[in-house]
Amino acid sequence: MSSFFAVILSVFLLVVFLQYMLIRLMLPQALSKTGRALISLLLTVGINSVPFLYMTWTGTLDQLPWWHRELIIFPYAILLVASAVSGMFLLVVWCATLMLSLLWPGFDRGKRRFLSYSGRATVGASLGVLAFGTYYENKTPEISRLTLSYRGLHPDLSGLRLVHITDIHAGPLISYETISSIVSRANALKPDLIVLTGDYVNHNPDYIHGCLALLDELKAPAGVFGVYGNHDYYTGIDAMKAGFAKTGISVLSDCHQAPKGLEGLLNIIGAEDPISGWATDAQFQDVAKLSGLVIPDRFNLLLSHRPGIFRISQDWKVALTLAGHTHGGQVILPGIGERGFSLAGFFVTYTHGLYESEKEPEVRMYVNRGIGTIIAPVRLFCRPEIVEITLKKA
Repeated sequence: MSSFFAVILSVFLLVVFLQYMLIRLMLPQALSKTGRALISLLLTVGINSVPFLYMTWTGTLDQLPWWHRELIIFPYAILLVASAVSGMFLLVVWCATLMLSLLWPGFDRGKRRFLSYSGRATVGASLGVLAFGTYYENKTPEISRLTLSYRGLHPDLSGLRLVHITDIHAGPLISYETISSIVSRANALKPDLIVLTGDYVNHNPDYIHGCLALLDELKAPAGVFGVYGNHDYYTGIDAMKAGFAKTGISVLSDCHQAPKGLEGLLNIIGAEDPISGWATDAQFQDVAKLSGLVIPDRFNLLLSHRPGIFRISQDWKVALTLAGHTHGGQVILPGIGERGFSLAGFFVTYTHGLYESEKEPEVRMYVNRGIGTIIAPVRLFCRPEIVEITLKKA
């Protein structure tokens, strides 16, 4: 945890520095160097006092008026990300202009003006794109429907519909109203089974009761099952377990259970989260125990917060693995490959969508893009999703 927060703090300080340099660059050249430096410093400190002011608030943001999130928290997050993106882009531009100045001395006189205009254009474009990603894409969850066929599927399971929800991240960026809407939409699908794959709360345990009380309203004849994610441990796993104990949701930790009415047909396996390696394909420790939970003559459904488990679970002949964790990278560049390039691809093997084993096509995994976000409430070409899967006999 200490290394995690050290990385976050380092990135935050770097972005703050980039903010300062961007503001200084875009101020009128008529101002003195001292004046530009002082104004830039005051604006940077003022802007970045926002998170520290909210850290002094002991309650949850849902107890504050809605505009705190919409008019302060979201714009601040957008500005922070825009500063990082623009700063990195301008660093490249600055290096290019430096080379041009060396090769073409006459260019040096216009270098500052060129950088200033480039900075304004880049910041403006970044703010526009990120605002769209925050206020539209991030707030319009879609229902992804797919039908999966299996040759050996028991006739009684043909037509079974399950709904998969993951990565809610209740906290400053996800309101209870959003969670309530997700629950209502899931229930409206009238699924036979509902599964959850972790990260219910972002970090603050104050959100546990409100989030789980809403999730407890999920209803399906065969039951609601879930597993824990890494953020549930960051929040406090004992408090999370105590919260779930007050609900009707069955949370599976390296164990298995048959859903109501489907005994002898469907075997749900829940994998405990490895916790470590939050930005990598985490290594699952008790692999032998997990593989021993597979029942050969049943349809095995594996729930795992981390999609990296598919590297080993496909050898167990688990028909379907459902996972989350990646948020789809929150940004997907379309047109690159069959599913687009997800930013999560820099860190993990499986980023979003449906995967099939190369050895056995009917051994599959679906990685849900999730509901919530981390760092910033920004999504681009990567809308939040509720997944509805229908099983069908081939």
